[in-house]
Amino acid sequence: MDFTGSMQRGLSTPTAWIRHLWHSYIALQDVKLENEILRSEIERLQEENVRYREALIANARLKMLLGIKKRVKTATLTADVVGLDLAPWSAVLTVNAGRKSGIKQGMVVLSGAGVIGQVISVSLNYSRVLLASDYSSAIAVLVQRNRARAILKGAGQGRCSLAYVEKDVDIEIGDNIITSGTDRIFPKGLLVGKVSSVDEGSVSDLFQTVYVTPVTDLEKIEEVVILLKGQPLVEALN
Repeated sequence: MDFTGSMQRGLSTPTAWIRHLWHSYIALQDVKLENEILRSEIERLQEENVRYREALIANARLKMLLGIKKRVKTATLTADVVGLDLAPWSAVLTVNAGRKSGIKQGMVVLSGAGVIGQVISVSLNYSRVLLASDYSSAIAVLVQRNRARAILKGAGQGRCSLAYVEKDVDIEIGDNIITSGTDRIFPKGLLVGKVSSVDEGSVSDLFQTVYVTPVTDLEKIEEVVILLKGQPLVEALN
């Protein structure tokens, strides 16, 4: 019995080892399959999370656009930005609304925060918008705090400047710059930007050098509101 038992044990050991190896292989395959399923689920959840985040961001932008449309007492049209030209010497964007939608040259264009520019050319389905930072742009404005008048001119590279601000005018960094309405193009009381720097210059200079950062990052505009009529009434800013 001892002899035959030893032989049987010797013969069964490789079989048991092979059986153990096979079970380990099956277990590894199950783990591999489970990992693949989990990986696919993680990728699906990541894609879903990106969609949710985009929806939240879009919702915030649209709420801002709705707010500006409520404040402006005239007919408006919302359009998507489909092209952007921000060369150092120009700042123009293209939107997907044109003559077919009632857009005309000279119409005022807003973002959710305030004025960004005006329509300069129109085709059947598209329009080009001259942004406030373009060198050829000029908007009549007020310093909201003290009602000082000036002309907001484009300074390129996403910036604007205040022209003809005399040295005795009190201008501070952070001052809100709003439209004055005196140019009969832009409605009065809409935010255009904030003062970012002030340089009074030398004693012989007649005017200060004042730079303004537009209220909206012009490189990140995705939707705009276009005023479809002439100068509307605008609710006073807080």
